Amino acid sequence: MKHVQRFLSSGTSAKLAWKRYLSDSLLSIGGVALITSVALTELIAPQSPITLYIYQYPNRTIVFAYFVIVLTLASLRGLYAALLASFLALVAYYFFFIPPLYSLDFPPSDPSFRPLWGIFLMATFITSYLTSTQRKHAEQARSREQELRVLYGQARELATLQERHRIARELHDSVSQSLYGISLGAHTAQEALESEPEQAMVSIEYVIALAEAGLTEMRALIFELRPESLATEGLVAALAKQVAVLRTRYKLTVETELNEEPELPLEMKEALYRIAYEALYNVVKHAHASIVVIRFRQQADEISLEVRDNGKGFDPAGSFPGHLGLSSMRERATKIGGTFAVESSPGAGTSICVRIAQHSL
Repeated sequence: MKHVQRFLSSGTSAKLAWKRYLSDSLLSIGGVALITSVALTELIAPQSPITLYIYQYPNRTIVFAYFVIVLTLASLRGLYAALLASFLALVAYYFFFIPPLYSLDFPPSDPSFRPLWGIFLMATFITSYLTSTQRKHAEQARSREQELRVLYGQARELATLQERHRIARELHDSVSQSLYGISLGAHTAQEALESEPEQAMVSIEYVIALAEAGLTEMRALIFELRPESLATEGLVAALAKQVAVLRTRYKLTVETELNEEPELPLEMKEALYRIAYEALYNVVKHAHASIVVIRFRQQADEISLEVRDNGKGFDPAGSFPGHLGLSSMRERATKIGGTFAVESSPGAGTSICVRIAQHSL
């Protein structure tokens, strides 16, 4: 099947190539015929200003007109059309305008014919080659741009798919387990309600805690599915929801210092939120920390976001888990005009800080 498709593709390409050669040939013939007809018509009308100029400078005027046609074909159609037009222009000029007229006897009686047309052919060939090469490069650039657009779209689709898988895992690991725990605790409380009231109260408290944790995580997941909520609820509220998830689900001690909602464009807010989320995700997945510090400050000269933990740390110069996440955070910070810094060493925790100067806002 692949061989058949390749054969059909090559046959289609050959057919298109012949159509292009045919159209280029017709355009070359038509362009040279147009210039020749105009020149002959003007020569018949001796009172025309164009005719007077042609009589005064016949060679350079007609050669220049042919040169314009060749250059136009080179820029619009390519090298083949330009070279064919050059050859046809040479034949037409010699046949119609060099004595003896309407004859192709060589060598021509006009001694200026040879150097003039030698220069013309050389100039048209060089110019046509450069113009057609530039046109080809432009077409290749457009093709590469189109390919980059396709790749960018595919990358966005892949990122969206990966985000859906991640949220699905979050739902399975957090909310579904919380619901299972709630169900189990409720059954335990129901069985112990009459015989062991104290145990029933413990189970009910356990169910309430799981329900609150599940509700917190569900709100955070819904917020991630609807990033436009940043425009309505704000960046500080989004960070507070992630803090609640760390406390309820992962039982981490989280210290916060969150200033008032900043006056930032939505693009910057989303970038800062994604950086903070990625940093907290690395804390949970890789750092094995017990304490996390989140600071978001808005000062007179800059806005800063810092995420610090007391985890196992790593060597930023070496290979370590989560390096792709750090690259993503650095790219996001650079895109909004900020600086990104990482401080870490084995056994000493990690600090990630993003700073945005106020004058760049």
